[in-house]
Amino acid sequence: MNEQKLIESERALGYLYEAYTDGSCENVKTKIGGSAYVILKDGEIVKTQSKGFCRTTNNRMEMLAIISAVNSIPENTSILVYTDSKYCITAFDGRMHKANQDLIKLFAKISSKRKNVFFKWVKGHSGHEFNELADNLAFNAYCEMTKSLGLKVPEIMFKTH
Repeated sequence: MNEQKLIESERALGYLYEAYTDGSCENVKTKIGGSAYVILKDGEIVKTQSKGFCRTTNNRMEMLAIISAVNSIPENTSILVYTDSKYCITAFDGRMHKANQDLIKLFAKISSKRKNVFFKWVKGHSGHEFNELADNLAFNAYCEMTKSLGLKVPEIMFKTH
């Protein structure tokens, strides 16, 4: 069975969750970031989550968003993850990446308890409602973490967000 038919089968059986994930990070000076996901079931939002982090990178924030989303659904169910990070898709589908091995191993452990984990790449900042929501949640988590440390959010972050 091809992947699209498997996804539709899982959806029809009620086993499929969908997740929109994103990360935000100031990679140069502060290394402060935010990670977020939006979980949907049958087209309705069932959960949103975001968190800020220090000493991180944008790739790690994207990866943590996906790991957290997968971890948030019940075991033995399936999830279709929408991400604008091609890096995450290649890292989590088994193609070798030397960096972030701790997160790649964590994803493998968590995803092994799920029936299926599917990925779909979406273009970031393209106006998709749930992708934009995940982006805003991640950016807000980054901003909150930055401000909690007594720092100012750089203007460039608002332009690239």
